[in-house]
Amino acid sequence: WSSGNFKYFLARFLFKLNIKYVTAFIVQTEVMRDALESSYPEIAGRVNVIPQPVPTWLLQSNLRRRARIDCAADRLRLIYPAASYPHKNHKILAGLSDEDSNLIYRLDLTLDPTLNPAPEFSFINCVGFLSSNGMLKAYSEVDAILFLSKKESYGFPLVEAMYVGLPIICPELSFARTLCGDQAIYFDPDSADSLRSALSVLIKRLQAGWWPNWSERLRLFPENWEAVAQNMLNVIPDSN
Repeated sequence: WSSGNFKYFLARFLFKLNIKYVTAFIVQTEVMRDALESSYPEIAGRVNVIPQPVPTWLLQSNLRRRARIDCAADRLRLIYPAASYPHKNHKILAGLSDEDSNLIYRLDLTLDPTLNPAPEFSFINCVGFLSSNGMLKAYSEVDAILFLSKKESYGFPLVEAMYVGLPIICPELSFARTLCGDQAIYFDPDSADSLRSALSVLIKRLQAGWWPNWSERLRLFPENWEAVAQNMLNVIPDSN
């Protein structure tokens, strides 16, 4: 009977009450569609998948990464852009050790320093909220994006990283697989050892000259928001 549970129950009740009036539902991924149809089987066939592009500030930046800034570096510079919600899984970082400074030169978290999940590690740096310009600067300097989240409806940072061209380390979960395909490096989101192994894999690949090719995955996403609007209009039945 908590307030959060009551709001959830009320939202589901109102949603189900109004299902009969809805001609088309729009979600961003097949994973979201399958989950929605699983919860409400009566809407099967009415759920349309329309992905979204990266934010306008990134579309207009023309930022493209094709290699590391320091190709000879033996440690990683990473960023994890996420708020401090429990499902963002920052707590897994507490399972790392001081020896992981041999893998990570710097990991920037977009958290207030008071929320640092592992303040004992000098390689973890909480930079607070970053503006669009701050994110552009970060994307232009890091070796890869680290994504730890255990639950996502879409995962915008993953789409942003693909658009920029950055390597991605992310959890072995359906939302991440749906977006990133076989170009990302995956880990068990409940295992710090698995995360450590993924970091080692990325270092070895980069030292061998590897860089991800996101061209196939990016074909799945609209080029701009005008295309999204047109796709939405296309699912509306002809009023005539």
